[in-house]
Amino acid sequence: MNKKMAITLAILTVITLIFGAYVVNLASKRESNTTTLPIMKSKLVKIEGMTCEACEQALAGAAKKIKGVESITASAKNGNAVVKYDLIKTDIDRVMKEIRKTGYRPISYEDYDEKRDKEESVTKELNSTMKCGAGKCGESH
Repeated sequence: MNKKMAITLAILTVITLIFGAYVVNLASKRESNTTTLPIMKSKLVKIEGMTCEACEQALAGAAKKIKGVESITASAKNGNAVVKYDLIKTDIDRVMKEIRKTGYRPISYEDYDEKRDKEESVTKELNSTMKCGAGKCGESH
């Protein structure tokens, strides 16, 4: 191979590498047009420390602060909460940690079957009304 051909080949190689790097850089700065659909999961979390409706509302409010959590529906009477969250954005261990920060004590969790529980909870809720437990509202739990 002669000298001119070697120089030309080297220049073309450099140009190709620079152009490739430019395209990769451009692609990394562009926002993706794809949409990731949420993968929703529900867990029934056993929680200690709830005594009344205010406690239930405090946990519902905490859900708004946890990225990926759609809702927390708490029941002071039953000592648990149903947590609906997006598996792509968070996991149940992070949710449990955030619940602890509110002052309540999440003990355990299990998969939640909404259809089965609806039948059971409608009967239970018709038979009771939550009232403040032992004057603990407003205290830190």
